Amino acid sequence: MPSVTIHTTQNVSIDCETARIGTRIGAWLIDAVVLLVAYLVVLYTAEQFGSGFNREVALRLGPIFWAVLYFFVSEWLGSGRTVGKRLLHLRVIRLDGEELTPADHLTRALFLLPDVLFTAGTLALLFITTGGRSQRLGDIVARTVVIQDDPAADLSLADVLTIRNREQHRARYPAVQRLAEADMLTVQECLLRYRRYRNAAHREAVQLAGARLAGLLGIDPEEAAADAEQFLETLLLDYIVLTR
Repeated sequence: MPSVTIHTTQNVSIDCETARIGTRIGAWLIDAVVLLVAYLVVLYTAEQFGSGFNREVALRLGPIFWAVLYFFVSEWLGSGRTVGKRLLHLRVIRLDGEELTPADHLTRALFLLPDVLFTAGTLALLFITTGGRSQRLGDIVARTVVIQDDPAADLSLADVLTIRNREQHRARYPAVQRLAEADMLTVQECLLRYRRYRNAAHREAVQLAGARLAGLLGIDPEEAAADAEQFLETLLLDYIVLTR
């Protein structure tokens, strides 16, 4: 499955699985239904109670306006997720690991016009299927990408990217600073693989990594053994806070 590497401002690289084309189309269809229902409700209300309502103008320009408005507002307020993306576990993120801005959301929404509305989706499909990062034109311009957002993972991409300072996360194991960045990237990869493929082999790898790191850092082995997954997550977050 295609993936993209996000290089965060904390110099941590995170591999994310890009959204499948079928899932993106499914999310779009769900959003289209939500958008159509909302538009019909507004249109009916305007016809019944609006003064000076021009039905012809509303039918020609209304769908375009509402489509742009819907995707802009829903992705902005939904932290990169519309109704369809939320239901199918997709999320829009920035390639530089920073938080999405209103300008990013607006750019993506406006480029829906050439990507989808004016070309019946063919331009978006062309860019997504031929590009290395599965980006449509709006994603390329806004420097964003749509990823699979695994709801089962406790340590989500958002958890890592929103750590900015010591006030947001209190480090528990200061000794983690003795480790090299390559060590923590291995910890990160170990966690991500276990949460994507929860089988006995990956569970054992997490437990062995926890025990090994506890020994290196002089931490009570019982802390790592009690919940190796949580222990490695804490070490990773501590390292980011203490070294960035």
